[in-house]
Amino acid sequence: MAPSQNPGPARAAARTPISRPSFDITPDFTDASFDPAEFLNDINAQNVRLSNNLTQLTDEILRSGNRLAYEVEVLRGEAIGLSETLTEALRDDIARFVPDTVESNREGNLESEDDGEETQAADSREETVQDPDFITKLRTLNQVRARLEEVVQTFGDSMEWPLPPSETSLTSSFISVSAPEPGSEAQSQEEKGQEVAKKLRTEVTELLDSNGGGEEGLEAATRRVEALRVLATVWKGTAEEKARTRFVDGLAKMIDDRRRALENQGKINSSLQQGKPPVGHRRQESEGPGGGIFKNLQRLREEIYLE
Repeated sequence: MAPSQNPGPARAAARTPISRPSFDITPDFTDASFDPAEFLNDINAQNVRLSNNLTQLTDEILRSGNRLAYEVEVLRGEAIGLSETLTEALRDDIARFVPDTVESNREGNLESEDDGEETQAADSREETVQDPDFITKLRTLNQVRARLEEVVQTFGDSMEWPLPPSETSLTSSFISVSAPEPGSEAQSQEEKGQEVAKKLRTEVTELLDSNGGGEEGLEAATRRVEALRVLATVWKGTAEEKARTRFVDGLAKMIDDRRRALENQGKINSSLQQGKPPVGHRRQESEGPGGGIFKNLQRLREEIYLE
């Protein structure tokens, strides 16, 4: 029987080109002089030699990879240094030769920045820029002018708030038989002061009654009284200080009374909203023990009448 013509693994491996000329020709396995052990030893030696070559190539690749990474880092550092030199140190020199290109690149960089960074850069530039001397003086003059206008307004309001002479007179609270009659000028000042005081009380009352007499009107009246209290500090240390403070305290008392009234009204409304007791139940409570006595007397009278 003829041997099989399909080559085995060893025969396929023997076809691989190697440096030894003895393997160029496939050995005849049917030959009596064929030694399988020697053939396997030759194949094993060839595999060992190829494995060593592969290991050497792998080591060279690894060594060259590290060297290549180092060279890439060196080139990267040199590129960064060159870029910094061109964009910072040599910018002015380059602008002398190609100004249009530099300006276009600068505009492109500004457009690529975020809005927040642009705002911060603008703020930093504004802080670094120092205003001229005349601008600083103009700002100071504007502040002085605003303060003067405030002072003029305060004194104008104080002139429109005269105080009756009777409030500051030392003898106003005593009975003096020999006191002279007040003159026409003092009488006119008294009338004018009383009129202004009445006007202020009316104004506070109207503010309390505004917006339905609720919390908004109370707050408006409180602000007005506080403004008068601040205005009364103009007469601090004078004979009119106590009288004006007493008048403002009277206005504040009006506000406190209205606030307490609103609080009581709120309590009453809340109690009414909780609900009323039934009428029959309230009538039974009002009758008490006396109602039962009258019912017993009426029933006794009916029994006597029937007998």
